[in-house]
Amino acid sequence: MRIAIDGKCLGSPRAGVARYLEGLLAAIRALSPEECALDVLQPATATGTLRWTLVDLQRASGRGCDLLHLPFYYGPLWPRCPVTVAIHDILPITHPEWFPASWRSPIRWLTPRTARRTAAVVTFSHATAALIRDELHVAPGCIEVIPHGVDPVAFAPPSPSTMERVRSRFGLQRPFLLQVGAIEPRRGTDLAIAATRAVRESFPDLELVVIGAIRAAVPALESAPSWVRRIGRVDDRDLPSLYAGAAVVIAPSRGEGFDLPVLEALACGAAVVASDIDVHVEHFAPAVEFFESGSAKALADAIRRVLGDGVRTEQLRRTGIQHAARFRWEDSARAHLQLWRDVAAIGGSPLSSRPTMKSASRTDEVSLDCEHPHRSSH
Repeated sequence: MRIAIDGKCLGSPRAGVARYLEGLLAAIRALSPEECALDVLQPATATGTLRWTLVDLQRASGRGCDLLHLPFYYGPLWPRCPVTVAIHDILPITHPEWFPASWRSPIRWLTPRTARRTAAVVTFSHATAALIRDELHVAPGCIEVIPHGVDPVAFAPPSPSTMERVRSRFGLQRPFLLQVGAIEPRRGTDLAIAATRAVRESFPDLELVVIGAIRAAVPALESAPSWVRRIGRVDDRDLPSLYAGAAVVIAPSRGEGFDLPVLEALACGAAVVASDIDVHVEHFAPAVEFFESGSAKALADAIRRVLGDGVRTEQLRRTGIQHAARFRWEDSARAHLQLWRDVAAIGGSPLSSRPTMKSASRTDEVSLDCEHPHRSSH
């Protein structure tokens, strides 16, 4: 079985989709499945995502692969082989106000069409799966929930000497809160700044460190006070020391499809305070301190609870390491491989005959068949 995989996200600039695909590919290669050959497709020269998807992947789908896996929301309009697609979230569709028009428009236009015309949709939480079912009208049997993993070698508690060396290199001599991830309005950096300001009344030496490339303007960050440190992109080798060295890692996002930085922080022994959005609760409930999403006051109160209680802090750090160990890329790889076998076995037909998925908000089953491009004349 020859599996072609869209690898454009592995180029520059890199984002969370690349982290997913890297972890998945490394685990599949380690498993060495005899019946599966991977062909990672990447552009030879710089090209736009739309051209790559609609032209280059369209051509590639007709070059002898048994299945094409799309790790980024959407794919070619008329693929010539069975397709599976990873939809990380549908926030550009449900909350378009959070994204620049140039970025959200292709996703809003192409994602629903791709989701309904593929053999299977891969997503990473049951909360997102329910939204894909209800908002994109995808049959529950066509949706496969496969949580992410974390690399236990790359993301583990660092030694004290390594942690001190990294902190010194970044000039982090004071206690600090840490937020990690691409910067955009939905990520709640405005809440982080407001909450840190309030907490500094009790902990005046506290700084806020923000790591991540700017994807969209956040006004609160542009006029941030001096105790906000914006570092930008950081080498993965330094992240464990920054996670573990933080007084608290905060995840104030208003919406996510999974939130890998939270999992990485837990694996490194960080104490994490996270918004109580559905995805966070689903995956991280035993191991983090929650606050009411969207409330800077609730975030400040949660940070104070952790900073003021050393026993609670150590409990979060220990529990986080144990909890993160449950998320393995090997498990993700096995689930992807089984999905691709299932698709190949039925010739790329939609997997709508699979058991239906239930959601907490709506328990009635949806009787929809996935549209299927391979039955057309294209």
